[in-house]
Amino acid sequence: MGRPLNKKYFGNRNIGTTGTDNDDGIGGQGVASVTISGSWSGFTQATSTVTFTAPELPGGVTATGTVTITAGAPTLVTITNKGSGYTSAPTVTIADSDVGAETTGTATAVLTTDTGAPGTTTNQENGITCYAFVTGGSRKVADIIKQVSTDRYKVKTADGTMICQLVTDGVANAAGEMDITAVDTAGKTYYVSKLTAHRARLHRYGAAGHVFPDAASQAWSFDAASTGYVQIQNA
Repeated sequence: MGRPLNKKYFGNRNIGTTGTDNDDGIGGQGVASVTISGSWSGFTQATSTVTFTAPELPGGVTATGTVTITAGAPTLVTITNKGSGYTSAPTVTIADSDVGAETTGTATAVLTTDTGAPGTTTNQENGITCYAFVTGGSRKVADIIKQVSTDRYKVKTADGTMICQLVTDGVANAAGEMDITAVDTAGKTYYVSKLTAHRARLHRYGAAGHVFPDAASQAWSFDAASTGYVQIQNA
């Protein structure tokens, strides 16, 4: 099937968060901190909590934290578990369970930064982003577990695990299908039908203006598209 993909492209090579969860090999980021702004009032320390929405990548861990209330307003969120698998900053909710009326400002999550140091909790090397349709589910973001061939992969979504095949005529819309996309220097999108360590077979999608012809085999990378290269979607 040509030279297979390096396993490092299937999620990242971090060794987990500073929490206790077993989340090794999960792509994306964690939550480093929360910025609090705006006008807040009416909050009580004993009944106030902070919550984060779940990460996008399957197998990711939802971040957790505690909130400090000073003079009726949240002043600090302490992260107790950075979580993992976030491809975008989660929504942060600070709430008070008592019966009083609160005024709510804005709480914004700040994602962790990659240090590029393998073997540390701050290493967040990107992995291929793909979407798959697993039996009994729907098209969802997937984590590649194993490469079976240049166009078939064992993947895991929130609905389960299955061997799926790359499609070229649109997004995965039936059980056993998956899709990976790439972009060129003109910002045009392609569906990838085959992928090896160095080459991607591309199929044009969307409006005209693509750099490469349909079914072209081109070099790829995770970095921004450049002359002769496409960028594979990654997180």
